[in-house]
Amino acid sequence: MDLIIVNQLITQILGFLVVLWILRAFAWKPLLKVLEDRRQKIADDFAAAGRVRAEVEALKAEFEGRMREIESTARQRITEAAREGERLSSQIVEEGRQRAREQLERATAEIVREKDKALAEMREQMVRSVISATERVVRQKLDDAGHRSLIERFLSEVEGVR
Repeated sequence: MDLIIVNQLITQILGFLVVLWILRAFAWKPLLKVLEDRRQKIADDFAAAGRVRAEVEALKAEFEGRMREIESTARQRITEAAREGERLSSQIVEEGRQRAREQLERATAEIVREKDKALAEMREQMVRSVISATERVVRQKLDDAGHRSLIERFLSEVEGVR
């Protein structure tokens, strides 16, 4: 029994060594190549992920820079629009003041014309009154009391015209 076990053991060892040699010759190198290819693929994937991460970070930085630029431009445009609004407001106020001045000048000129017209009419009436009074005086010979009475009437007429 011992010899049978030893023979079996030697046969199994020889069979194992033959299988090991066959595996080493035909399967070990392809298996190592597959493992190395897999390791290389994983390393390449990590490198690609690093490049993509760097690109994403660069794009993010570029995006943030553009956003700051857009915000700055927007603030500048808002400021310019506010200045333009203030300028237009000032212009509108000044135009309103100018129109008010022009209307005031026209109204003042109209008042002066009306006043001059009224004074001219008043002079005309006074001239007519004086002529009328003179005609009365010439038609009548008056004494001192008659002169006073006539002048008082004339003055009351002038005051009534005013």
